[in-house]
Amino acid sequence: MSEGQARIGLVDGSTDSDSRRFFLVLEADALVQLDELVTVTTPLPGGEQVTHYGIVTEITSRLEGADFPSDTTRFADRTLPAEHVRRAEVRVLRVVPELFVSPHAGTPAHRAHGDHRKRALFEDEMTRGMLPVGLDTGGAPVHADMRFVDGRAGGHVSISGISGVATKTSYALFLLYQLLETKRGMELLGGRAGRESVRALVFNTKGEDLLHVDRPNSEFDAKPDARRQWSELGVEEPGPFKSVRLYAPRQTESVGTAVPAVKSRDTGDVNAYGWTPEQFVREQLLQFCFTSADERSTQVGFVEQQFRIQLLRQLRRLQGDETGAIVIAEAIAPDIGFNPDRLAMREPPEAAAGEGHVIRDFGDFVDFAESLASRDDEEAARWFGRTQAGTRQAFLRRVLRLRRHVGPLVACGLAPVSDENAKLHVVDISTLHDDAQRFVVGALLDRVWREKQGTGRLPLRFVVLDELNKYAPAAGYSPLKDLLVDIAERGRSLGVLLIGAQQAASAVAQALPRNASLKVAGRLDAGESDAYRFLTPSMRERASRFMPGTMVVSQPIVPEPVPVRFPFPPFATNPDEAQADKEAEERRVGGIMNNLKATGGQDPGL
Repeated sequence: MSEGQARIGLVDGSTDSDSRRFFLVLEADALVQLDELVTVTTPLPGGEQVTHYGIVTEITSRLEGADFPSDTTRFADRTLPAEHVRRAEVRVLRVVPELFVSPHAGTPAHRAHGDHRKRALFEDEMTRGMLPVGLDTGGAPVHADMRFVDGRAGGHVSISGISGVATKTSYALFLLYQLLETKRGMELLGGRAGRESVRALVFNTKGEDLLHVDRPNSEFDAKPDARRQWSELGVEEPGPFKSVRLYAPRQTESVGTAVPAVKSRDTGDVNAYGWTPEQFVREQLLQFCFTSADERSTQVGFVEQQFRIQLLRQLRRLQGDETGAIVIAEAIAPDIGFNPDRLAMREPPEAAAGEGHVIRDFGDFVDFAESLASRDDEEAARWFGRTQAGTRQAFLRRVLRLRRHVGPLVACGLAPVSDENAKLHVVDISTLHDDAQRFVVGALLDRVWREKQGTGRLPLRFVVLDELNKYAPAAGYSPLKDLLVDIAERGRSLGVLLIGAQQAASAVAQALPRNASLKVAGRLDAGESDAYRFLTPSMRERASRFMPGTMVVSQPIVPEPVPVRFPFPPFATNPDEAQADKEAEERRVGGIMNNLKATGGQDPGL
């Protein structure tokens, strides 16, 4: 089995070995480190052999014959006979054939190479495709079974770790790069339709970092090992994401055309996003304005539902308008029901401005709600139900507070995020208030979820969302949390796959990490390590000392988590890394020159 390979040690006979764990006494000249894969072939009664494949999880060293600390000095002075012994703890990954026996004491151990390494990591069982998820300590690629990535047997990825150190978002983008920008990844995504129609939605939550993934990383060539590591993963020419569309909220001071609120990119490179009043009503986005657990547990949640249904029942398009303005008509046709999903699907009729309340932006909606709250008649009861005045005022206080935060996202002439023009769509929410962030995340995820109903698993939709605890906290209820839990539990069958990240898994609704087939951890907070039961105790302790770029990956087919490293990204992950965009610079200089000409040589912006 291991011809031509030097043995690295023997199964320790001074302590018990079992079917899950054993120890090796290492050879004096064997250099063995953590996470190496080893094989031990044991003869059984009757002549059959069984091979244990394991991963080194700890290494110890001691002097046999030394009973007191001072004996160490005497050993060094050669006045005390003792033997230097190194031991390796090995966790069993696999037994071939599958016989649950322990390796015999004194059996030789070897490193797992070639086919033995593939068997150790179950790669011979990954017959439906393998996705590289990193490199092991020896620089060889480690793969995930594609069935647990694309939803055929499982789905979703949960990434945990300390903010700023665990490189959670970088690892999520590394996985997406493997899928969307490599030949192997596109082949893994299935037939032509699957490859060409796959889409990824990434929410940018920190600065404008991810608004530069379409640019080369200026620091990449200074990393001597990066190109070689990408080559080991099968990527010979790593570079930026090629098929990208960027989105940012509009500048609140922009008038007429919507200008994206960005500082580190030319505004021509980024699309401003938002929703028209008609889209706000028909997509039932009011529910994502009420995402606090406290709000949903009171009568305010009931008022929101009433209000949302009445908006649909009385919705009319403003006659002669093509910007998305609406009229909330006072008259209701007798055949209009109360099913919000059916109401949202119907094409609203037109109405003149005098037939009701005209709404052109979120502020108009707030004014409309405020006018209703002050009334005490059948019309107010239709909108608020038979609730008390205090409940109505609580609802009104909420929408009044949202005027400032969500208001700029709802206005005539705005366009929502489109998923038709690129494979990767980056939506910036970093400058928004928490309320507005939850609104945007809820609105976009709800649309993705609705569009996938009844269409089957293909084409796939990947969603990358950091700070999951903000949107699906462990306690309480909200429409957004309910949506994320639904995606976690049913999304893989519909081809909606969540790559979620959080600092602490214990702070997130447990349905999300529990339903993730790939569980990944970077550096963990030592106080939170007990929440990661998929890691062994020694690995949890070790993960509290991980350096950036090191993760530990757990997948269903491999019984033990495997630490990996992933290479430095060839695409920029923040503005400082982005190579200068020559075309954008030429546009900027051209604009300055044109301004100089128009102002007779005086440019106040210089």
